[in-house]
Amino acid sequence: MHQHSIRVDDIVIGERHRALSESAVDRLKASLDEIGLRQPITVRIVEEMEVDGDLCAGVPILVAGHHRLAAARSLGWSHIDCVEVDDDAIKAEMWEIAENLHRLDLTKEQRDDHIRRYAELIDARRSLPRQIDAATDLRADGRRKGPQHERGVAAQVAEDTGLSVRTVQRALNPKPAKEVIPLSARAPEDVIIAQANAIISAWNKASPEAREIAMDQMEGGPVFDRSRSAA
Repeated sequence: MHQHSIRVDDIVIGERHRALSESAVDRLKASLDEIGLRQPITVRIVEEMEVDGDLCAGVPILVAGHHRLAAARSLGWSHIDCVEVDDDAIKAEMWEIAENLHRLDLTKEQRDDHIRRYAELIDARRSLPRQIDAATDLRADGRRKGPQHERGVAAQVAEDTGLSVRTVQRALNPKPAKEVIPLSARAPEDVIIAQANAIISAWNKASPEAREIAMDQMEGGPVFDRSRSAA
């Protein structure tokens, strides 16, 4: 991993998990114009890939910093500071997702989608052949270490992203949406039970003073529905 300056026009964006926010780009433009770039973007280098129909070598692919790059381009910058990482496509995507998860403008659905995709990438990395490092896979006595127990996916996502395990688990195991049946499609006895339950629920939530007034009204005869009379 090392930092250097790179030509803005050389950077390939690729597919992103998070669409550009024009308001965010405008805010960053004002910041870059006033104080410059404080946090470099992150790129990885692909040895060989096709760009606009041409086979190119040493192509910088954006990992993180899409909005910063867009703001720099809008300002007409020719170069931008970047951190170059030696990541494969899977790890680079995990980096992008982890950075996105710390943004405040993600909706709950977007955050949960990011979490689920991160979990998929963890599984994908675990399915790859394990790289054995001779320096780190040996015990103090020189014997090779046995296979290490891998932590659960939810715990790994939480550790990598800084989210709570509970938040990750809710995203990975969402509760099925309850089916709402309209009153018109219910049997008469079911409608009566639903209405009775609604009355009991409202009664339990009411204050003692409200209950006393309601009791007085019911003892005095039919309850007067003000909402209906106003109509």
